[in-house]
Amino acid sequence: MNETLEQSTESSVALETTVYEFARAASIEGWWWWALLLVSTAVLIFGSARFYRRDTAELSRSVSITLIFLRLAMIVALLFFFFDLQRRTQREILRPSEVVVLVDTSQSMSLAQSDAIGSESRAKRAAELLAENELVERLGQQHRVSVYSFGDAAEPLLLQSGGGTETDAEPEQDDAVQPATSIRQPSPVALTGLILLGVSLALSLASLLVGGLSAPTSDSQSGGGRESLGWLLGVTAVTMCVGILLCGWTYSSDTSRSFASLIGLADYAPEPTDGEDSSEQADPAQQPIKVLNWEDAIAASASQSRIGDAITNVLASHDPTTLAGIVVMTDGQNNGGSNVASAMALAKRSEVSVYPVGLGSSKPPTNVRVVDLDAPKRVYPNDKFAVSAVLQGTGGDALAIEVQLLDGLDATTADGNASNALPTEVIDSQSVKLTGDGSLVGIKFELEPRSVGRRRLAIRILPVEKDQNQKDDVSDARYEVVARKLRVLTIAGGPTREYRFVRNLLHREKSIRLDTWLQTGQPGMSQDADQLLTEFPSTPAELFEYDAIAMFDPDWTQIPAASIELLDRWLASQSGGLIIVGGPVYHPRWLRLRTDPRVARIASFFPVTFSSRGLMMGSGREGGETAWPLEFTPEARRAEFLWVTDDPATSFEAWDSFGGVYDYVGVKAAKPIAKVYAYFSDPTTRISDSLPVYMASQFYGAGRVFFQGSGEMWRMRRESDAYFDNYYTKLIRWVSEGRLLRDSNRGLLLVDSPRAMVGDTITVRAVLTDEQFEPLTVPEVNAKLITPKGVEDVRLTPVEGESRPGIYSGRFVVRTDGNHELRLTLGDALGEEVFRQNVQVRLPTVELERPRRNDEDLASLAETTGGEYWKVEADAAGDSLIENIVGTISPQPQTTILPGTPDAMFTERRNAMLLWLIASVLTMEWVIRRLHRLA
Repeated sequence: MNETLEQSTESSVALETTVYEFARAASIEGWWWWALLLVSTAVLIFGSARFYRRDTAELSRSVSITLIFLRLAMIVALLFFFFDLQRRTQREILRPSEVVVLVDTSQSMSLAQSDAIGSESRAKRAAELLAENELVERLGQQHRVSVYSFGDAAEPLLLQSGGGTETDAEPEQDDAVQPATSIRQPSPVALTGLILLGVSLALSLASLLVGGLSAPTSDSQSGGGRESLGWLLGVTAVTMCVGILLCGWTYSSDTSRSFASLIGLADYAPEPTDGEDSSEQADPAQQPIKVLNWEDAIAASASQSRIGDAITNVLASHDPTTLAGIVVMTDGQNNGGSNVASAMALAKRSEVSVYPVGLGSSKPPTNVRVVDLDAPKRVYPNDKFAVSAVLQGTGGDALAIEVQLLDGLDATTADGNASNALPTEVIDSQSVKLTGDGSLVGIKFELEPRSVGRRRLAIRILPVEKDQNQKDDVSDARYEVVARKLRVLTIAGGPTREYRFVRNLLHREKSIRLDTWLQTGQPGMSQDADQLLTEFPSTPAELFEYDAIAMFDPDWTQIPAASIELLDRWLASQSGGLIIVGGPVYHPRWLRLRTDPRVARIASFFPVTFSSRGLMMGSGREGGETAWPLEFTPEARRAEFLWVTDDPATSFEAWDSFGGVYDYVGVKAAKPIAKVYAYFSDPTTRISDSLPVYMASQFYGAGRVFFQGSGEMWRMRRESDAYFDNYYTKLIRWVSEGRLLRDSNRGLLLVDSPRAMVGDTITVRAVLTDEQFEPLTVPEVNAKLITPKGVEDVRLTPVEGESRPGIYSGRFVVRTDGNHELRLTLGDALGEEVFRQNVQVRLPTVELERPRRNDEDLASLAETTGGEYWKVEADAAGDSLIENIVGTISPQPQTTILPGTPDAMFTERRNAMLLWLIASVLTMEWVIRRLHRLA
């Protein structure tokens, strides 16, 4: 007898089956054991039958048959004991076939599907296949389908899941759960057995009565009366055995009820019959996910395409035994993460086929675009500055284009927000020839501002025939023309080469007013500076005029404690910029002053920590004999002050040719809030698997502090004076950016990087005060991010762990290229204060350098894994493609059997039934033998 219960969840169907089996039979191995068992049983039955035939030879035939039946019934019961009949509930879990669809969301998917004018993008074609051609729905008729998007992230993003065993209609549920009620409902089988037992009892009494009334004569003993009595006893034995078996079987199989309830003498509470245990409810996290708008869900915005990582993650998170295939919708340009070859090998070992769907054209579409635009954020009147742009052309053929420089005032809309309208005045134009193979070409314009104010410039490519995307033919940037000169103070412990070269550079710079304090200088000594100081500024009015302070191995002991506190205020609340260049003479001295209260405040200025044994006694180097190049971090590649040429690539080529530095001051580690730009690369100086920090920076309240491990940048002049000049000029302007960007006397707004790639996270920092110029204490402030596609909210909250109130931070992710303006407004309409910051965002070039569909790699991926490759041409019908995909991928469901444990209650009641049967049979046999005077 089998009892089956079906249970369904999203991912599998579980069948519960009640199985009865003889446990002893499963443990007997070898035919000889079975032969011995059968022979023994046969001998036992034959012996019992022969013994009773001989023992009852003088009795009637009916009595003999009854006694033999009773003895055989006992033997059968003992055999049941021996073979140990057990009951258990096993689960058969049917897991449906699965198909995973991977959709590429890298920026190359934004390119045109073909070279025809007005051709839709590859991402839009993928959305049509998913939505209009119903790829997911068609696959979902035979498989459970999961759709992921993949791009520059290490793991793909789940967009939609469903299909397989699911139905669109939700199961009906009662509005309220009805409590279980007790009822009285006897079992028909148990009642039948009970009736048979009653009949057998009545027959037993009738047999005794008939036997007692019969005359005990020899004639009567062999006559018809005794024969009738024998058959009456036989019927009694049969009804008794059948009645015991019916009652006992019902009692054993229905273990949830007592025997009294089975025969209708007691109530019982029936179990719920909804077919679903509460423990089997589906996990809410696994409920089906539905995409409403595929174009938005698979928008092409990622900076990389990690095909190998996406396939590897799918194989790791899905069971290969049910994974019928992986459909990859991509143009095939893998440019990030792991190699596709390793993913192919893993899929082949897992016996999972990959089915690439190639989007795009085997011939790259014609397109010209402005890849990047570089312009300063603040310039000075009549001070020429360079505007640089990077251009790219694809399509195979060389393209001659005309590029224009536009400039004009930065317009605003009626509500005061920045307008996205481009300037209209053409300042200059150049003719450029692009190769058409995706190579990058640089172009430079010069612009001389004449009026003070906020302005906007743009680089625009005039329309080209067959250009597939004219939206990327223009790029703009905002800048501000300011008349104020930068106030810089240089402080040096001695006349080092670094100090003298920097002092002369800043003194020649027209946009900078330079004051200097040479701490070892003598009265009357000549210095190239606008003003010579003999001590550190002692009043706020004196110090707060400076935008930046550059200190070259300063003697901190000559600066009073009150001036140290004043320097702290200038940095934290006045947005000052501080440059500290380490040196071997005075730098160690302040560390040895352990009892001096100034030490803790001085140490807080640095973005690094130092050895407690003293700077040079710790791990620094003085008088080195070998120059070691600087090992730059990824953060350095985004730091514009390290761009000593017009672009990052050639800048770091210049740093590599620079040769390196000999010395450094001993640094223990960078502070957690610091950004590290470079390490001293000598491997023998490594401490705890980390090289000494040579360049680092940190925010200090509203200000910035930059640390340099030694004064040896003057060595760059061997390669070019321009390298040294650009480095320090840009560094001075970068650290003092907070002062220059002060749009209001109520604070300032800063971003950690004014230039970014699409997908980068930008950290925002704001130092704010209220109308009384006390630190702002509101729980949060909201800024507006004005992007080329609209306006977003950016939430700023107080910085945790910051001892000074009024400092807020937040972050946002840039998702589109172009100019982004962050705007924070304080106060009401009458006293409104507006803070602004601009971030120039560009597309990574790696995604668009190879716009051609990679048929070779996609075909190899399909062939290696046993799949099939489909090319989606511009005129291909989507329905036929879907038919091919659905017809090619065969369902691959799997059934898993989970055996349950034996039912202990069934075993206990079964044994009770067998004992009842054996005891009844032996009792009746003994009574019959006594009635017929047998031994």
